[in-house]
Amino acid sequence: MGDVDIERERKFQETYKRIQNAPLYKRKLANYPVDGMGLDQIQTLPLTTKQELRDAGIFGHLAVDMKEIAQYHESTGTTGVPSASWFTQGDLQTGGRQLKECGVRMNSEDVVLIRFPYAMALPAFLMQQAAWQSGASVIPASGRTVVTPYPRVLSLLKDLSVTVMAGLPREMELLAEVARLGGAEPCDNFPDLRAICVAGELMSNTRRKHIEKLWNVPVFNMYGSTETGNIATMCEHGNMHIVEQDFLVEVLNEDGSASVNQGERGFATITTLSHQGSPLLRYFNEDIISVEHAICHCGRAGAKLNHYGRNQDRIHFGSITLDAFDIQEAVYSLSPVPDAWRLIEQGDGVHFLLDSHDAQQWSEENIRSFLSSRLQVPVSVEITTMIDRVALIDNTPSVKPVYIRKMK
Repeated sequence: MGDVDIERERKFQETYKRIQNAPLYKRKLANYPVDGMGLDQIQTLPLTTKQELRDAGIFGHLAVDMKEIAQYHESTGTTGVPSASWFTQGDLQTGGRQLKECGVRMNSEDVVLIRFPYAMALPAFLMQQAAWQSGASVIPASGRTVVTPYPRVLSLLKDLSVTVMAGLPREMELLAEVARLGGAEPCDNFPDLRAICVAGELMSNTRRKHIEKLWNVPVFNMYGSTETGNIATMCEHGNMHIVEQDFLVEVLNEDGSASVNQGERGFATITTLSHQGSPLLRYFNEDIISVEHAICHCGRAGAKLNHYGRNQDRIHFGSITLDAFDIQEAVYSLSPVPDAWRLIEQGDGVHFLLDSHDAQQWSEENIRSFLSSRLQVPVSVEITTMIDRVALIDNTPSVKPVYIRKMK
């Protein structure tokens, strides 16, 4: 057993003991040995489902005393049902280290604009930690806020010579559209920008290349969740590497009863090895992933992870199964790429709503034929307006209330 394996074994055994302090796991593991459980026996342990976390409540998987907690986070995702997570100061620092593994290689010369939301969501805080640990300075522009509307963010990018921008992939697309509406091409107008970091949404290969073309800088993806922290980061060669010192990642079949073959799509099952506040054991998070061990030119040892989207977004049509990744790959292969799009599942196929400022270049029939050929399902298409571009360029920020008005 190598040094890395010995360290992972030690971390797992510490996590296994600590996790039994959480009410959820005290019940789940009541009939399992308290001691002597190793990584080679992990598949004998029960899965943890999303529904179990919800049913356990906010404090259900808290494994340390509240006086050790530095921050509480939750994310509603697309389901609207909150998922909770507790972080010690050490957890936040570990999360920053995880993001530092990203191929962007932040340093003390960087100015990092963070467009992730700072309200309850996790990525903004981990990105901030990563920047600080790298010696970089931070601009907390946040997202989903009236304080920093899109035109204001573009001004910050230019005026403060931002070198790294981080946020949801959708934010990068919308910021590029606002720049275009203002008469500036983002690929030419922000010469100091050298990289973009994204997380929080599915990022297919064609979507990443589209955003790279919009801004003319490399885009680095990160994969994780509020419950787990950041599991994998993208290197400079475009591969997502699992941070194996902090996570054990299994890829299981649909009912969680067995592993799939290496490289096959299956269901992500995550065991946290470093998280103190609310560790998770075999968390069946309903994401579709694949994992394979391959040599990468970047030198990182972590196995390569591919993310294909959530099970709830899977579409089954006859013998065809489409993941969100497959749909993104097709949509972002259109020319021009849509500024906004949505797929609606129907009984006789799928219906696409598409919006582009260059819509005059599109032919509904050509798009229908292309998407149908790529996805191998019947497709209908509707070219429409989905973005309120007037609201998008509104640069009126929220201001504090005025309580006293003096004579001029």
